[in-house]
Amino acid sequence: MQQKIANYTVIIERQKRLGTDKICYMAYVPILGIATDADTIEEAEKEIKSLIEFHLDSLVGEKEDIPLETEEAFVTKSQVNLPKGASFAQ
Repeated sequence: MQQKIANYTVIIERQKRLGTDKICYMAYVPILGIATDADTIEEAEKEIKSLIEFHLDSLVGEKEDIPLETEEAFVTKSQVNLPKGASFAQ
């Protein structure tokens, strides 16, 4: 039997951990609604791959359909003006 492969968009963002000033990397898979964080980008990539596999195994175990991304999916950014007087993190 041939192994089936799925590709998922993973967004990795540099952030500060809640309650600390320590930098971490948050990895998020929008179509699956799952996220994790780690100290390095490499760790975040490893952790999210493991979490994706766990999530898909759980869906199969619960006899749920596995969401797959379509060819029409794309990632973009939207540029907006910040409100006057807004404070923001850099």
